[in-house]
Amino acid sequence: MGESEAIASLAVPLWAQRALGAPPLALERQWLLSQSGNEVYRARMPDGSSRVLRISPHARAFVHTGANLGVLRELGLPVQTVLAEGATPTGAAFIVLDWLPGRDLYYVLPELSGAQAARIAATVTDFQHRVAAREAPANGGFGWVSLFGARRNRARWTDIFGEPAPRNVHVEMRDRPDATPLDHCRGRLGLLRASLEDYFAALTPVCFLHDLTIKNVLVKDGELSGLIDFDSVCYGDPLMVLGVTLAHLEADVGEAGRIYGEALLQCWQPQGAQRRATGFYASLWATGFLAVAHDAGDAERVQALTPVVERLLAMAEGAA
Repeated sequence: MGESEAIASLAVPLWAQRALGAPPLALERQWLLSQSGNEVYRARMPDGSSRVLRISPHARAFVHTGANLGVLRELGLPVQTVLAEGATPTGAAFIVLDWLPGRDLYYVLPELSGAQAARIAATVTDFQHRVAAREAPANGGFGWVSLFGARRNRARWTDIFGEPAPRNVHVEMRDRPDATPLDHCRGRLGLLRASLEDYFAALTPVCFLHDLTIKNVLVKDGELSGLIDFDSVCYGDPLMVLGVTLAHLEADVGEAGRIYGEALLQCWQPQGAQRRATGFYASLWATGFLAVAHDAGDAERVQALTPVVERLLAMAEGAA
């Protein structure tokens, strides 16, 4: 029996008992919104407390998590504390953290009042601003890194979107008579990106928490109760996380999430090129969702997502 199978059957292996500090009364698998590949368990301990056991097949997955959490804690963010970390007998990485109360924002959005949504949006935005205000290291560069201050491998922000194609390629893709909805959206997206190259070129790398969207923000009784999952950070345009959140709200939540999206926009108040860039990021992620559905042959999902992508593209294209 493998380690995860043993845990799932509650025949908790000795290494896990030692990592947790005592044999747990129960281990409950937590099903994640992310595709990180990690297994996450809630361990209910004999003293009445709960702990989190995360397991990753990548040996160095959690090497910098403790340091990242330390930085965020100094900034006043409500994050977890690392209680133990190491390797399992088969070489997988594990980390044990304290348990924070609450559920992912995704699950509670339909229950929130306008005032509650506004408070959560304001708090999340404030946390992002605190991270952004932290002095950036001198080594420059853009992109995702596992540790605050680590060297980034992209010289320009636009590089993270891949090599740009000539404008006529996007026009032809958009206007081709036999273009699929995905092709049409990709053509518009490419033209939108081209219109933002001067904006991207003027950016300096700013740190932001790219995974604080509708996941990893915990809510209890209508109020933000904690933040989780900080194995990496991003240096670039913090408005990306706003755009990605809007994409998830439109694609995965719908009407019930719009009050939170409007509150976030009110907090960030992107204007002009910033508003256009926010729409680009939202459209980019939503087009990615559409591409996944298209490649999977999920016609129902394609039909549902196409107007979402078109709406986000129109929002960006119409920004002054």
